[in-house]
Amino acid sequence: MSEHQKYDRQAATAETAEAYLGLIEAQRDDPLADDQRLSLENLAWICREIITRGRDLPIDKPSRWLGFIQGCLASRGLIDVDAERDATRPRFYRAYETEGIRRPDTHVRDTSEG
Repeated sequence: MSEHQKYDRQAATAETAEAYLGLIEAQRDDPLADDQRLSLENLAWICREIITRGRDLPIDKPSRWLGFIQGCLASRGLIDVDAERDATRPRFYRAYETEGIRRPDTHVRDTSEG
């Protein structure tokens, strides 16, 4: 992000992708290496695309890609959904504030009913 560029949702998305790229690159084993879509190699490529071209992509694409990466990493046990939410939420709240966007309400899942 350039010195004069504001910290917006795209910057928050790219920063999150950078964190995931570091996590992905640290992995030594990939049980899904043969799967073109789910391999760590593909997830790393997506992260790099978000980081380098995110502002040139349709506005929703980096967010959808980020969700895909998060789902893949969570299903592999490489990230914890709650911990990740707590880590990324301040990043996106900062972007919302910069852009003058009201923070979304926090939704809490009712787990009392089975």
